[in-house]
Amino acid sequence: MTQPEAVSHVERVLRAALGGQVKVAADPFVGMRVAIISEVFVGMTPRARRERVQNLVPETDIVRFDLLTPDEASFVEKDELTVAPNPAELPLWPEALANGRANEITVRFPSEDYSTLPAPVISTFYSLRGGVGRSTALAHAARIMAGQGLTVLCIDMDLEAPGLASLFEVEDRVVEGMGVVPLLAAAEVSGEIANLDEHVLRVTEDAALFLLPAGSPGAEYARLLSHLDPSAWYAEDEINPLRLLVEAISHLAERPDVVLIDSRTGISPLAAPLLFDVSDVNVIAFYPHPQAKAGTGALTRALLAAKSRRSLGGYRCTPEVRFVVSPVPATPEVRELYADRAQDWIRDWLSVARNATGGPAFNALEEIVQVIGYQEPLAASDSVMRVHVADDFTVVADWITGFVEPINALAKESGEAAEPSKAEVLTSLQFAGETAENQELEELHGTFLSTADVDRALALETVVVIGRKGTGKTAVFRRLAEATTAVVVTSPPGLNTHRSWTPDADVYAALEAELKDRGLEWRQAWPVLVGLALYQSVPGIPIPGWADKPIGVSAAGGEYLKTDLLNDMNTLLSHPQAPLLTGEWLQAIDRNLEADHMLLFDALDTGFGNSENDRRRRNDGVAGLLTAVGALGPQLKRLKFKVLLREDIWREVKVPNKSHLSARSARLSWSNKIDYLRIAIKQAWRSEPFRKLVTTRLNRPDFRLEHTPVEYWPEDFVRNAWVILASERVSGGRTAYTDNWVWSRLADANGDHAPRALAQLMTAAVQLEKGFEEGNRYSRSIIRPRALVESLDEVSDSALDALQRDEFPELDPLLSKLRQIGSTPFAAEQLAGASPDLIKLARDVGLLEEVPGPRDKAERYRVPEMYRKALTMTRKGQA
Repeated sequence: MTQPEAVSHVERVLRAALGGQVKVAADPFVGMRVAIISEVFVGMTPRARRERVQNLVPETDIVRFDLLTPDEASFVEKDELTVAPNPAELPLWPEALANGRANEITVRFPSEDYSTLPAPVISTFYSLRGGVGRSTALAHAARIMAGQGLTVLCIDMDLEAPGLASLFEVEDRVVEGMGVVPLLAAAEVSGEIANLDEHVLRVTEDAALFLLPAGSPGAEYARLLSHLDPSAWYAEDEINPLRLLVEAISHLAERPDVVLIDSRTGISPLAAPLLFDVSDVNVIAFYPHPQAKAGTGALTRALLAAKSRRSLGGYRCTPEVRFVVSPVPATPEVRELYADRAQDWIRDWLSVARNATGGPAFNALEEIVQVIGYQEPLAASDSVMRVHVADDFTVVADWITGFVEPINALAKESGEAAEPSKAEVLTSLQFAGETAENQELEELHGTFLSTADVDRALALETVVVIGRKGTGKTAVFRRLAEATTAVVVTSPPGLNTHRSWTPDADVYAALEAELKDRGLEWRQAWPVLVGLALYQSVPGIPIPGWADKPIGVSAAGGEYLKTDLLNDMNTLLSHPQAPLLTGEWLQAIDRNLEADHMLLFDALDTGFGNSENDRRRRNDGVAGLLTAVGALGPQLKRLKFKVLLREDIWREVKVPNKSHLSARSARLSWSNKIDYLRIAIKQAWRSEPFRKLVTTRLNRPDFRLEHTPVEYWPEDFVRNAWVILASERVSGGRTAYTDNWVWSRLADANGDHAPRALAQLMTAAVQLEKGFEEGNRYSRSIIRPRALVESLDEVSDSALDALQRDEFPELDPLLSKLRQIGSTPFAAEQLAGASPDLIKLARDVGLLEEVPGPRDKAERYRVPEMYRKALTMTRKGQA
């Protein structure tokens, strides 16, 4: 029987037996509530009435009785029979803990929109048990935030055992009549909070750190404390001293940006409204001992079900929840053991949380969990003022400051000129998210960024340019191909550098068959192909004297085609001494040149095709090319080889004296974060409104950005321009700065970065931002962090598609296996049955990374964010 059916059944039974008015309803937590007005109750005691009703429905768990005679009902003016009011949203322990028992809980965190909150941002530090460093974490976080220039107010709400004044070394300044307890007690009577400034102590002179103490413990303090009844504050039409106190904080002379509340441990009456009503961010401290598991889990789920006083966009917010796991043993192996245990617990506690669309509400737990090891100086110190602030607490501070609204990046006044609006800038922004092959030449010029690696790749003496897909090899190729002395030998299709005769997979397959028939190798074919490319590109090239028929002309009398190329190669290779004669021909061409000419080879990764046989042919062909380059290069003065090659192919091919080529190679690695940011700034710089906005903000009398290429901007200008473009932090309590977030999320498992991925991210983010602006304006930057975060899915899909379809289709079985595994990092044993060669390939190309762990743990692998999202894998610790 369903619950509604059970309620109806009980109501019918009681009405039939007792007559009168009967109302039955399900209790919001457990059991049923019954309200009855009946003549049957005349002359019966309350206990007898309850027993009479219970005997009629013995199997029913009735948790509340409201049983009246008609006279009693008229006396209390009960015109309409109602079940007792629903207290489900009261911020009190019974209600909160009961609500947390639901199988699924829909949450609406401020961080869902990566939003900041109007000041002050309030955070309650709480622990179910003592001795876990709760107050220490609060005090150190407070010092960090005050040191960052924020105004911080700490409130000691551990009323039964106050201690913050001692931690901050201001205990001797707390006098009788001062503090939280006198304020709340007086407000219960008067309905007002007295002048709050008189109760607040400044902790330090060099930073805006303040304390509202609990009070001065004594007889009067104990008397006042005994009269405080937080549960009564939430009765209908009652004065609520706690909310009055929170409202008064905004009127302090030194209005705080952040309020940190130190709460009493355990199920204390005041802790409930602090956690479930007042707080924006709850920091829960616990030690991962089995004794703490059940209670902290129930608390966490109660927090998920809470609705704080704060509202955004028409809905009441769920308080954010963060966890400090402390103090765990400092030994690395034991620390990781406790950290894993804590994350497993937290993941389970948070598994019931769903966002507004029904999906999991939490991202990776590493963003909301901080594990703090035991530290002797902290444990032995009686005060936080004489101890160096531990780095571990910076993350705790960042959780809270992430919600603090900074100075608006787009709302500063300028004395130089009127600034363009955000709408103007947003409309004009364009990023080159497509491949270099598909870019118009003008766009390529506007987005091409010169770095030390790129300059080395462009240099005449560099023979091999190496990089993974998307790192800019083809952009370098196109830049080189613009030179009048460039000779394109192989090229991606569809470019203006592409010739109708340029080899493709069919040409390479036919050429391989011809080589086999003649007993020749790839290293002997490439010089012939180079000679024919020169013959097509450079006027006045000497004719090979051993050819028994004309070469370099179309058999059909029109454009020179691939079939003509194959016929000419067959002609030249047919001579018994073709390899020797070809080398002499290239030397003759070299002597006749008056300027250096660069021989360009690109599209060697996909040009051979993608089947298994094609890839075998590609490796043989590329090895032959590099062998020929190594042998011929030193003999030529004017002809300079430039081979652009995917990194995995370079690693695989076997070439004699490969180290000589390595010494003349350049790797497009994008290992410098600032250079990586320059990519986005350089592309945004094409927007005139963006240029005007940035120069208005950042120009100095001695340095004007418009007179300096982006490549040569100092690092601080690059960072500041990035903040204007994409904000400083991925806010909403996240700890990451946006530049760090982008840098880490767009890296593969080898730490490599692709410019194309960044351009794709910015392209998608601009489109999202335009939509967001229509309903929710954002003034801190041109692109809000939320747009960056939500664009990562699209970039991840594109990256995995390129890896799987364009580069390594042989990885398909391994990708299917990873989707089945479903989370990362994972034990290596979960790849049992997968080909070791595929696992090695996945590691080589940045799909998998070996994760170091304790000595007693099995080997583990991690999938980077770049591919994780497209594989729909959760991160370990993700709810």
